[in-house]
Amino acid sequence: MSSHIDKLHESASDKARRWSFSEEFLDTEDLRGISYGNLFLRKQSHLYLGHGVIVAFLCLGCFWLVSANWDRLTAWTGLFGHAEDESPQCYTVVTSVTQLPPPPPIARPEPPKAPPAAAPPAVKAPANVGKIRKVKKEEAPPEQTLATQKEIRQAIRQQVGNVGSADGAGLDVPMFVPCETMPAVLKQKKPRYPEIARQAGIEGKVFVSVLIGETGKALRVKIMKRVPADQTVFDDVAIESVMASTYSPGIQNGSPVKVWLTVPIRFELN
Repeated sequence: MSSHIDKLHESASDKARRWSFSEEFLDTEDLRGISYGNLFLRKQSHLYLGHGVIVAFLCLGCFWLVSANWDRLTAWTGLFGHAEDESPQCYTVVTSVTQLPPPPPIARPEPPKAPPAAAPPAVKAPANVGKIRKVKKEEAPPEQTLATQKEIRQAIRQQVGNVGSADGAGLDVPMFVPCETMPAVLKQKKPRYPEIARQAGIEGKVFVSVLIGETGKALRVKIMKRVPADQTVFDDVAIESVMASTYSPGIQNGSPVKVWLTVPIRFELN
């Protein structure tokens, strides 16, 4: 037994040297008699790798040749030609200008006819007024002289004086009299608040029209409007306040005249 082991050790170095410098990758079929499995595939791997690379290059070359010559192949073989037949075809027709008919004539509207000239109006003969007779100086009407502005103002003052006479006719003055300067309130007397209205808590407003004389004195009064309309408790005190106030007269043509003036009087508890 020991002699057999010694022989193996002695031949081990020779075998290792022979395996390392051998032309084959692994000498498996000689050592173990194995012709299958992983060791066998590793021995044949360079053949499979070379075959795969060659086949890949051949496939790429064929694909490139077919792509570059696709039009020639389809025209030569007649395959895949129906797609081009289905595409719409466009035609361009060139028409010469000389083939076109001449354009129709343009119908121009006729110019409007001028209206007939109107006949000139007939000149009527002047009416026969007879002979002009010279008026004698004795038959001529007397000459009239127009009044001056000063005389007109004096006449107006006389009329105003007659209107304001003491017989009472001067108080009949119309409600609306035009004048240059309307009368104004110079000093108004404050009306007293009625005790009955104060106790009842009533407020209101009275519009009083007062006739202002030439001297600015109140001559007549009229109640024009009440707010509320049914409150007459403020009438007496409103008339009393208006009659006791002083006014400036109205002016017309530089002279004072009688004019109606409307004065509103408000009654408030506060």
